[in-house]
Amino acid sequence: MSYDSPGKKLWRYISPILLYYGVMLVVSFIGSFVITYQLAGSMASMDMEEFTQELILRSLEASVPIYLISGLAALPFLIHMFFKDMTYRKYVGDKAGLKKWTLVYCLLAGVFCSLAASLLAALSQAGQVFEGYENASQTIFSQSVLMQIVAAGVVMPIVEEYIFRGLMYNRMKDYMSANMAMIISSVIFGLYHGNLIQGVYGFVMGLLMIFVYEKYQTMLAPVLCHIGANMISIVLQFLNIQLDSVMVAVMAAAVCLVAAYLLLRLIQKQIHVGTVLNKRYIDAGLDSNTSYGNHTDDFTNNDSSRDRSASEGTYRKSGTGYSVDDYYPKTKDDNQE
Repeated sequence: MSYDSPGKKLWRYISPILLYYGVMLVVSFIGSFVITYQLAGSMASMDMEEFTQELILRSLEASVPIYLISGLAALPFLIHMFFKDMTYRKYVGDKAGLKKWTLVYCLLAGVFCSLAASLLAALSQAGQVFEGYENASQTIFSQSVLMQIVAAGVVMPIVEEYIFRGLMYNRMKDYMSANMAMIISSVIFGLYHGNLIQGVYGFVMGLLMIFVYEKYQTMLAPVLCHIGANMISIVLQFLNIQLDSVMVAVMAAAVCLVAAYLLLRLIQKQIHVGTVLNKRYIDAGLDSNTSYGNHTDDFTNNDSSRDRSASEGTYRKSGTGYSVDDYYPKTKDDNQE
């Protein structure tokens, strides 16, 4: 079997986010043209400095709508890439074994982790120390509540989950261990946020969302976790809740951290979604007797792995690690080797 070159590996890692940035560049260009056209009528009454300031102000006001439009435009392509990748996966999540109501654990975990992070950021006075964090928050929360909910609360979590977990993380697992892929993709997710405070938060949330993704074996898990985290931030900003007592803030953060920990323990113990042989992969003409090689378990113990008959498909416990041999079809020559 042939392995991808380093250049192709890198391209597979970064192409999802490059696609999104490419779409955003086009949307931003169109948005800038529209704003400039709207200001053209008032140019005669402004000097160049006033015109430039007004253009910058209008552009900042349009930044979140641009993110929203870019996300909506890029999402169909990202979903197509994700499902195309899935045709190269021998194993997919056993949705029949998933109790959908348990996905509420993911939502609540995102909520409590975000609450704890918000409280700790407020206690540390991060907004006063790190200007990038404060600017990013002001850009989002200066929008209407409806725009915040639709863009930051729903659309962007879905887009980012397909970029960083559905595509980038899964593709990294094609060439490295799941643990390494988890760390690297989470670091990139942190850097994507553009400032230190949100970067650390993004890294931790990236680890959390990969954990729930591996446990539930469905993209719904990290998407709901991400939506919960973003929505609670919007709600807190809208309610403008102020904790005057440092002791109360510390206790509230501690309660949120404990609640998040207990939820993750609950997920670890109760969620046992398995994986089944991908029928679309079999329909592509693969020999169902192909040897799947050795696999190491990076997330959970593999002591309960079991096989079903060929007619029922192959079953493996959720969390089992994968290697590149799982993801690409083998030729007959490869099988003979």
